[in-house]
Amino acid sequence: MRTFFISAFLLPLVATLLSGCSKQPDQSEPADPAIAAGETIVKANCKVCHAQGINGAPVLGNKKMWQERAQQPLELLVQHASEGYGLMPAKGGNEELTQEDITLAVKYMLAQVNES
Repeated sequence: MRTFFISAFLLPLVATLLSGCSKQPDQSEPADPAIAAGETIVKANCKVCHAQGINGAPVLGNKKMWQERAQQPLELLVQHASEGYGLMPAKGGNEELTQEDITLAVKYMLAQVNES
């Protein structure tokens, strides 16, 4: 009876617990830390307009809206975001953003187009 208890109840429990110990990458986390940093910046500063297309802002992940922009050099896109472009204010209206912050945000936005 004791052997039955161990094999029927305890072994599956131990196997389940041990399978939780294996380190598997979370598929929802970006592999590139720079992309993750860019996501944080976008969510805090850019998402209001770029999530809904306010004032003509290209919507995150929308390939059609980003198609022409994605063909431009990264430096030009960063310059537009830094200095303002069309109805977008310089630095998205947050003067505290650094060039590095803006570059990370632009890289994240471009990555969203390439993933979708």
